[in-house]
Amino acid sequence: MIGGATRVYALLGRPVGHSLSPALHNALFALLGVDAAYVALDVPPGEAARVPAALRALGFAGANLTVPLKEAVLDGLDALTPAAARAGAVNTVQRGDGGELIGHNTDGEGLLAALDEAGGAGGPAAVLGAGGAGRAVAAALSAAGVPTTLLNRDPARARRAGGALGLPWGGLDDLPALAPGLQLVVDCTRPEGVTAEVRTGLHRMPPGALWVDTRYFLDLRPLRAACAAFGLRLMDGRPMLLHQALAASALWTGRRVPADEARARVPAFGPPGGGLR
Repeated sequence: MIGGATRVYALLGRPVGHSLSPALHNALFALLGVDAAYVALDVPPGEAARVPAALRALGFAGANLTVPLKEAVLDGLDALTPAAARAGAVNTVQRGDGGELIGHNTDGEGLLAALDEAGGAGGPAAVLGAGGAGRAVAAALSAAGVPTTLLNRDPARARRAGGALGLPWGGLDDLPALAPGLQLVVDCTRPEGVTAEVRTGLHRMPPGALWVDTRYFLDLRPLRAACAAFGLRLMDGRPMLLHQALAASALWTGRRVPADEARARVPAFGPPGGGLR
């Protein structure tokens, strides 16, 4: 039961109406016996810079951030973890014991855990998209020893992000040339990025290579058919979402729920490897 002492957490961003995060985090709180509730709140992009002050004023115990907030909140937080600082983006905010707001990024950790379930983070890899998620994923892959190239629709943004991370970079139109040498592609572009241009490298990738689409809420049937036609594996974004959420929940509660227990409570996440086709 929600009461006066219930701690409140939220997913903030736009859009959020499709999100599985409230169902997942409320299930995690129930498993842990934590007096807490998690909601999804739509935040207009023009209000992004005011989010840290709102979290403080309203007493939120923590939050997850999605587009377009991951980068816009940085200046308003009290501290960043090394992963968040390297990515230049925050997807999880933790309220410290003194009330300070600490920015974390669990996106990269979530992807690596999802890849481990799928048999490992093989490379070389290309990450599509130089936004907050793309930079976090590219940084995590590189730190794990996977040779990684960062590609973006705007090559200038790819150059800035790649330079900051110490990674090779390019435009999305460089993907076909790179594809024959890739074992992994992680698509972190926005929904409008799912175009024939993005997928032109599919037929050039070696059989058995893995394509990860981090946006679990899209209709991936055309992409799934294309991957099947060329002998590629496809993973949707549910495993990454699950594992980044488990990491965020552990930061908030001090206790980590095993992935299998979380999946049993929220069937939408399916069995281990359920996002892999």
